[in-house]
Amino acid sequence: MKASNILYILGFVSIGISATNYLKGKSGGTRDVGEQEKQRDGLFTANWASTFFILGKIVEDREDKDESLITGQ
Repeated sequence: MKASNILYILGFVSIGISATNYLKGKSGGTRDVGEQEKQRDGLFTANWASTFFILGKIVEDREDKDESLITGQ
């Protein structure tokens, strides 16, 4: 499996984890500290997705050109 595919998969997984954590934090009723932490964790994890997708695109471009993933040459 290509490294770019792994990064794309991680991007989608982080979206799923983010949505799950965020929705667990919005269960309704009185909001305790645990629910607020889950919401914040969900928002924090949401920031990972764009990073994984950008890195996946960079790695994919380098793979297509048969360049080194580290040095780009």
